[in-house]
Amino acid sequence: PEQGPFQVSRMGGQQSTEGQPKQPGEPDVAPGSAGMVSASSGAKAPKNKVQLAVSVLGGVQIPGLTAYHSSVVVNGEEFFFSDGGIAADSNLSSHKNPQMPDNQPTIIDMGFSQYSGSQLKAALERHFLPGTYDLLRKNCNSFSDTAIFYLLHKRIDAKYRAMEKMGASMQGMVAAASEYRPNPKAEGFDVDALCKEIDPEKVWSTPGQATGGATVTSAEAMRAARLARLGGGGGAPAPAASGSPAAT
Repeated sequence: PEQGPFQVSRMGGQQSTEGQPKQPGEPDVAPGSAGMVSASSGAKAPKNKVQLAVSVLGGVQIPGLTAYHSSVVVNGEEFFFSDGGIAADSNLSSHKNPQMPDNQPTIIDMGFSQYSGSQLKAALERHFLPGTYDLLRKNCNSFSDTAIFYLLHKRIDAKYRAMEKMGASMQGMVAAASEYRPNPKAEGFDVDALCKEIDPEKVWSTPGQATGGATVTSAEAMRAARLARLGGGGGAPAPAASGSPAAT
């Protein structure tokens, strides 16, 4: 049901314990929320609230398919992708559609992340540069899908990208019937490949890797390898365990 200016959905059918309208960035730790960490693990529970904002695009008419615009909200701050690159705003401004002035975005609670909005922008900025936007191959939904994966290790519902996927498979027909022109700067862009590349768990959870990729066997060896790489000295690397290569 629609609550105030926003319609709120909860992933997995979760309901607010108070039954109150949810606003972007409103603190809420629901049972089973994505990104929760057991207290016994000793790690801090993720505290950055992540939401997906979705609105229907007007002016696009294809039977059986709906065109969507989406953006990602972290602690109340919206992040979205356009021809100007990744932008941030606090008023869901990207969803203001002159063709559908009364249309309001649906806000979907996705979970909680250990990564902030600024970390998200820093991680994805070089992959979504200004001038690389393409209506079918690299658009707002491509960014939202990648951003949600980076923040929560989830993907957005496939229905939000169904229209562009179909269009991308028939670019010639779409170009002939519209003003769409492929952007050469988006050539080769692949959301799935990018998600694998920026996967935080892959980058930070690889055991036994020091800066520079050398295998180490202790915290002291890792520290020494890092200092050596940064030119900070720190003495000779700690000796490796028997049968293991030393860090260099």
